[in-house]
Amino acid sequence: MHGSQGATALVGMPGFVVGAHELIDGEWWLYVETTADVVGCAECGTRAIGHGRSRTAVRDLAISGRPTVLVWAKRRWRCPDGDCAVTTWSERCEQIAPRAALTERARKRLAERVNVEERSIASAAAEFGVGWHTANAAVAEHTDPVIEDPARFDGVTAIGVDEKRFLNATPTARTKFTTQVVDLDRHRVLDVIEGRSRAVLGDWLAARGKEWCAQIRLATLDPAAGYRAALEEHLPNAVRAVDHFHAIKLANKAIDDARRRVQQATLGHRGHKGDPLYRARRVLLCGDERLTEERFEWMLGLLETGDPDGEVRAAWVAKELLRDVYAATSPDHARRRLIVFFHFAADAEVVEVTRLARTIDRWREEILAYHSTRGASNGRVENVHMLTEKIRRNSHGFTNHTNYRRRILGRLGVSWTTVPTRRIRGRQPRSIA
Repeated sequence: MHGSQGATALVGMPGFVVGAHELIDGEWWLYVETTADVVGCAECGTRAIGHGRSRTAVRDLAISGRPTVLVWAKRRWRCPDGDCAVTTWSERCEQIAPRAALTERARKRLAERVNVEERSIASAAAEFGVGWHTANAAVAEHTDPVIEDPARFDGVTAIGVDEKRFLNATPTARTKFTTQVVDLDRHRVLDVIEGRSRAVLGDWLAARGKEWCAQIRLATLDPAAGYRAALEEHLPNAVRAVDHFHAIKLANKAIDDARRRVQQATLGHRGHKGDPLYRARRVLLCGDERLTEERFEWMLGLLETGDPDGEVRAAWVAKELLRDVYAATSPDHARRRLIVFFHFAADAEVVEVTRLARTIDRWREEILAYHSTRGASNGRVENVHMLTEKIRRNSHGFTNHTNYRRRILGRLGVSWTTVPTRRIRGRQPRSIA
């Protein structure tokens, strides 16, 4: 142990001084105490007298990369007035809460590790030498007031809605889903709602209030009837739009369904490596403009061999006609191309194409709104799904929706104020990777 002739002030914690320090198993142990010498009784105001000390060890911020423990020689005081109801008490400090394992600044830094640096709670807890529940409590303390602040919803005019798997199915429980609402303009998650239904989304919108709902001008969604009904009911001024990705996904599913049905009908088994339709499964999902002439002829040859009635080819043509709707130059142009798609679907008389046309017809206005909204897309919601899945995997999954919601909103729903690290050198060399 190394002492100093004069106590040294503890940086960032006014009122504390370091009397000695010691290196134990690679960790700094700092022995600290407060500078208060005169303390009055809170009840009667009489000058208190010392009543001994007790040592309290708490984790603090690392020093030069080394874990640090503060050993606080906490004073106990006694009121000398025999008529006073207060007898003894221990001194307190805002930076170290009673029975705490971490200083307040360490709790804040731990929360930043999770919310800003995308660390898991288990990883942050291991870094600070505390248990998972202690670390989770620190994250909750610094995150919950921010994500529950109503001001976080101010200025929102465009939202995207989609479902996201929260908990995979187990032998005793079904797969659980959440509904994620995203601010499309600022690319932030507004909320993560447990469940996926009209009622779930409708209750959330109703809780925001009529004034907030009236300011929403655009709502993007996937073709989910429950979500559409909730948006129709609560967002009177919003244009609802289904983007290119979700519509063409339906068309690709129709191709796969037709291909599998024809495969079973012609060969009596699911696709094998050398089967024509199985070999063409990926190229059928590619856009026509992305195929070279040789690749296109190769695909047609496989269809002529494995699709004698042209049903899979009809599904492929239907997909391309639907893509033409999204490639139109104006809403009126898109309507004309959509009529061409419906005429083809009616003449094709293929089960999967007919089913696709019926679905597109139910979502006709939302699909055409893609053009009136200048290409409104749910892409930012899908991007949030990717980032959400990254957090879920990094944490090895969640079983508690409250913790899951806090982690997602803390990372993707709040713009935290951080000090940027500025470069102090000039240009990067050209050879840098």
